Amino acid sequence: MMQKGKIKILVVEDDQSLAELYAEWLADRYVVETAYSGEEALEAFDSTVDIVLLDRMMPGLSGGEVLTRLRQYESNCQVVIVSAVTPDFDIVKMGFDAYLEKPVEADGLEDVISQMLTRAEYNEDLQGLFSLIERQSTLEAVMDADTLETSPKYQTLTDQLTELEDKVERYLQNLPDRDFRVAIERLQRTAAERREQQQYQSLTEDVLDTSEEGIVVVDRDGQVVWANETTEELLGVDRDDIQGSDYSRIASESYNEYPSGEQTLSDLVTHSLENMNSEVEAVVRIPETASKEQQWLEYWSGPIQTGLYAGGRIEHYHNITERYAYEQQLEDLHAVSRDLMTADSERSIGETVTTAAVGELGFEFATIYTRDEHTGRLVPLAHASTEDGTEIELPSISEGDTPVWTAYVTRTEQLSPEDEDVADTRSSQWLTEEFSSWCLYSLESEGVLLVGMTTTPEIPSGKNKLAKTLAANAASAFERTAQEAALRERDQRLNEQNERLTRLDRINTLIRSISATVISANTREELYQEVCNALVHLDLVSGAWIGKKDINTNTIEVRAKTESLQYQKVGTNDTPADDNTQRNHSKLPPAERAYRIEDSVVEGDLMTARSETEWEQDALKNGTNSIVAVPLQSEASILGILEVHSKLPNAFAEEEVTALTELGQIIGHGISALRQKAALLSGGGTILKVQFEDDTGLAALVSDMETDLEVLNVVTESPDHLLFARVTGENVTPEAFEAAGFDPETVILSDSRNGIYCKIPVRNSSFCEKLTDQGVAVNQITNASESNEIVVSVTVPFTVDVGEYLSSLRQDYSDLTLLSKLDSERGETNTSLSARLDGALTARQEEVLQTALYAGYFNWPRDADSTSIAKTLDIAQSTFNQHLRAAESNLLTTLYQDSTEL
Repeated sequence: MMQKGKIKILVVEDDQSLAELYAEWLADRYVVETAYSGEEALEAFDSTVDIVLLDRMMPGLSGGEVLTRLRQYESNCQVVIVSAVTPDFDIVKMGFDAYLEKPVEADGLEDVISQMLTRAEYNEDLQGLFSLIERQSTLEAVMDADTLETSPKYQTLTDQLTELEDKVERYLQNLPDRDFRVAIERLQRTAAERREQQQYQSLTEDVLDTSEEGIVVVDRDGQVVWANETTEELLGVDRDDIQGSDYSRIASESYNEYPSGEQTLSDLVTHSLENMNSEVEAVVRIPETASKEQQWLEYWSGPIQTGLYAGGRIEHYHNITERYAYEQQLEDLHAVSRDLMTADSERSIGETVTTAAVGELGFEFATIYTRDEHTGRLVPLAHASTEDGTEIELPSISEGDTPVWTAYVTRTEQLSPEDEDVADTRSSQWLTEEFSSWCLYSLESEGVLLVGMTTTPEIPSGKNKLAKTLAANAASAFERTAQEAALRERDQRLNEQNERLTRLDRINTLIRSISATVISANTREELYQEVCNALVHLDLVSGAWIGKKDINTNTIEVRAKTESLQYQKVGTNDTPADDNTQRNHSKLPPAERAYRIEDSVVEGDLMTARSETEWEQDALKNGTNSIVAVPLQSEASILGILEVHSKLPNAFAEEEVTALTELGQIIGHGISALRQKAALLSGGGTILKVQFEDDTGLAALVSDMETDLEVLNVVTESPDHLLFARVTGENVTPEAFEAAGFDPETVILSDSRNGIYCKIPVRNSSFCEKLTDQGVAVNQITNASESNEIVVSVTVPFTVDVGEYLSSLRQDYSDLTLLSKLDSERGETNTSLSARLDGALTARQEEVLQTALYAGYFNWPRDADSTSIAKTLDIAQSTFNQHLRAAESNLLTTLYQDSTEL
């Protein structure tokens, strides 16, 4: 029995006078402490309090809330509710030991306290009785009766049990009816709870032993109560050996080699045992041993709140090796994805992906097939392998039903041997021969990812998912790289275009300034030099020169150049060249090619397209890397060549060439204007001497006479083209004309001291027409070294391109040779008047008038009369007189009309 003087009662009452009254009633027999609120009650309560008198209705924390808090403490304290509230069903869930309804008398309060003390005492005895019964039942369950009868310890246990049963029985006999019922109910409830706990513990152990998680139960003293079989497998400990042992010691002996970050599993267990109410979570690595592979465990430890082992701890060890490896591979895959996002080429992407497939995802072989733009075939871009996959040969694939081609063409997300499209395909034979298992993943339009295993018959699903993700990331990387390349190309094109536009703007500005120079230039030499000096101010131009074709030497003579160039003339050979070959690289200099094809010629990079020609070597020695040659054109005539040099490779783009071509036309028109100006002022032209085979009989005539034929005029509008000429010399006789095939009576017009004037019919009509084309005047016809050839001197107006004129002659006289070329200025009084006078006469009138003139009809005395001249013209005298008078009238009318206009 408890000593009353040591019994401590805590009175909790918000009515201070009532609390002091209760204390006064009880102070003589018990230790009494008062509290006037729920908060004060919780502060004053400790393990020494045996009984609490608790007011139910209080401000702040109510009596019910205080009761709930008190029951959370590990105490056998009895709680008596003292309240003015009539009890209702809400008290069912309240854990009080007695309920007094106010007002309370001193005797009633004393009876309740005595009852509480008695209950506390027999509760202790009942608990002791149950403990002895439990131990006796345990021994009887595992040992036979003979062994128990001979055991002194078992006999002592039996005696203690009998004594305590008698004591409890006396309690029960002396208890009032209500307390007796309470005691019996408690005994029955306790027995039922014990049976239920035993059944639950047996069921729990059976179930937990089949769990794939390792489980360790530790009591409040840190002793191992129980561990399942999985714990043995995961941690390598014997559960029978550790059961009942200090878990902290077991951890320090067995768990030090299991790391978890910077700690070990031993550290985690020790920490959890030192903080019994804490929860601990971590990932623990179990290193590889000779008998098992490395494992990763998810560790969780937490407090046990209820039940037999309340106050202890339970640990769970979940094997997450596959999940951890998968998560680790995902992290590695994220790192690979970051690398792919910075890869700058298809090759880099291919190497990154295949290396990751083997290194991070664990495949034994990986390769990426991409399409070759030139052949259209799928070819390996990059591959990686373990030692087992180094000998695998990868074919290129172009068509058919091969799995690689099928996956690429159909863009199938995933293709493996199990798919129906592959199972019966002969073309998959090489994959079957090389790999035990394989899988293909589409990279969209970029290609296919092939992964394979040479030692594993099946690819795990986790690897398959990761490989699919890797392929998707690779496809995105390829697409990004293509887009970035396209953007770079676009930016580069824009930059180049801007640069070209800038250069073109400068060129156009220069062309406008050169146009002014062309207009103001007085001579061709001045024009040439000003153009060269202006061009060299462009950034991309290192030098320029202008030349003119010299037909005598078949070279282009440099007429003006910048100081940086050393050219004097550009030579060539006589090899004809067609337009197609001249537009491409040729051994001919660019200027010669431009002259021949009458179009611009560009040499982009002399160092790359070297032909070891002399002109190219000279250009490279001068530091020139690119050249553009532009013909100086005026209408259909080539008047010269402009050649522009640059030290930059590929300096002249299409826009620059177009602008320079336009400049060539402007210069050509300027040259033509200067020539026309000179022609109008001087009436001069270029005197050419050409030699060719004669088909008119003139070669025999000049050869027999051993003299030159001075051509006075050519009439091409008469039925027979006529040459009016004068010849002098001793051998000029009618017989000579006759020997050459001409009728002296019709050819010889007059014979004077100045020579014989004659009118020679040309037997070949094209002779006169070709020679006098474009206003060319025939000056003289002489004999050549060859008897069947003649030498003809002509004056070509400055407005006519000499080269074109000669080319026209060569169409009829392929053996034509240019003997000399000389620019000359010939005085003319009034060329426009001469042209009008010629225009005033008909062809017949012109023939009659010139025949009469050269026959001496207008001399005094006359060298020939009208009858002889008419006979020469093969017309009647009256007709001669009629034509002559009409010609005179037209000439005089035109002359005087022109004079009045002047």
